[in-house]
Amino acid sequence: MKFNKVLHKKLILQAEEAKQQGLTKLANCILDIIEPVPQNEDIEYAYEDMQDHIHKDLWKAAAKVLAYYDMKSVNIEKLNETILACAENLTNEIEQAIDVADVIKGPFEPKIFGEH
Repeated sequence: MKFNKVLHKKLILQAEEAKQQGLTKLANCILDIIEPVPQNEDIEYAYEDMQDHIHKDLWKAAAKVLAYYDMKSVNIEKLNETILACAENLTNEIEQAIDVADVIKGPFEPKIFGEH
């Protein structure tokens, strides 16, 4: 995931500060999500696209749990319901943590016909 220049720089600085405070795990998590360079161009990124990406990433997390328990079978429909619920809860919790109401459009949301 590429972030804008401002957030990119702030995340790097916060990760460095976390390391200095002995919060190595947190620092490594932040550094792992940061691309080498910030996002330079405005790209369209719809809320639905973000939800789809979170859904897919949570499936990757679920796969780690399945592998850990060496599952021989799984009800993917039931698991998907759980993943979708987790994705919605996660999105809501993060939006609250960053003080963003879900009714506010992101800056890269595609424009609707007639919208300026």
